Formats: sequence, C-alpha cells, structure tokens
Amino acid sequence: MKTLALPMIFALLTASSVFAAEPLNTAQPTKESHILPSIAASTAKALPAITANRSQAVTQAFQSSAWFHTIDLTMRYDSNNNGFYSQLYVKFDAHTDYREQPVYAVYSLIDSSGLVSIIHTSSVFTLYGQSTQDWFAIETDLSQLRTGYYKLQIELVDATTGYLLAEISGYDNDTLNRLPLEDQSRDDYIEVIVREESGGSLGVFSFLALSCVYLFRRNRESAKNSVCCE
Repeated sequence: MKTLALPMIFALLTASSVFAAEPLNTAQPTKESHILPSIAASTAKALPAITANRSQAVTQAFQSSAWFHTIDLTMRYDSNNNGFYSQLYVKFDAHTDYREQPVYAVYSLIDSSGLVSIIHTSSVFTLYGQSTQDWFAIETDLSQLRTGYYKLQIELVDATTGYLLAEISGYDNDTLNRLPLEDQSRDDYIEVIVREESGGSLGVFSFLALSCVYLFRRNRESAKNSVCCE
C-alpha cells in the first residue's frame, strides 16, 4: 500500500496544469491599484450569454470560469535612451461566470531562453460577474533584471481553491510580447566629462625646458660681457 501511495502523492504535488506556479524569490517592488469593491459590485451587470462575452476576450492560453476581457500595458522610464525600460504598468479587466469570485494574479517574466520568473503575486481581489469596473492594476519597478526582451505572463488564480482560472502571456498576445526591459540601476543616466588639463608630467618637462633656455641665454650674455671687458 505504501509503495502505491507514494507515486500518487508525488503526482499531486508536482501537477502544474491545474494549480498556479509556486512563487520564486524574485518579487519586485510593486504598487497595486483597483476600484473599491463596493463600487465594482454596484456596477456589476446581470450575466448575459457566455459566448457573447468570450468572443470579445483577448487571445489567451487558458480560461475556465474566469477570463481576461481587456488588458493594457505601459512601459516607463528609459533615462539612458537605450530603448529598454525599467518600470511596468499593467491594467486588466477580467470577467467571471459567477456573480462574485475572489481571485489573485501572478505576474511572471519569461526571458529569451524560456526561463519563467515570478515578479509579483497580488493581494486578493474580487471579480463581479462581467463588470468593467472591477479592474486591477500594478506598477512594478524592475530590479536585478538582465537587460533584454521578455514576455509577460499573468495567471488568474481562484483565491479559495488555488486553481488556475485563466492565463495570458506574450506567447498568445502581442501586447505582452518582446518587452524591452532592464534593471533600474542600469537605466541611470550617467554623464561622463573628460577634461583636458594642463600640468602633470608634460607641465614639468615644459618648465624644465624653459629653465634650460633661460640659463643658456644668461650664460651667453655673461660670456659676451667678459669678452668686452678684455
């Protein structure tokens, strides 16, 4: 019995298609913003046919009882003008089949090699049917990030069960693809001024040369005076 139980437990623990990915230790400084729940709840509409709404949804990898309806992304701050940005602002509106559904979002960056790094796991917020007022936004300052092009991935997770409800990434949506990003410390604009200063070793040699000329002329004048006197 023990031999049979171990593989089953291992399979449950390693399953990744149903449960959201475990957070990595690469969380970034992030600010969250969303509308007050009371306002979002008051603007929630009666649920229309599901097919009517999903035809308007953005392209996404996976969806179940919840899905991404709209998503906006803005890249900010390129102080050194190299075309790579050090802050992300992401705002999305998601819909659900239910009147209310508590969720949280997991944000990850995928580099050119396919490595996935979780940069932020949000607090819990609530989706209210197909309201357009229950949007959620983050503003993330990037740190310890190699300069390069990244895909952004967002997973929407049921806060009660931990099940993955929806997933969208740069693999599916051009808005989240090939984001030119870099560490904020690498984005600092540093002005380097090189000044040409006189002095140093060249100044010393110039002074010695002038001194030799002066002594040569003085000795020559002394020699002329001595000849005249004779």
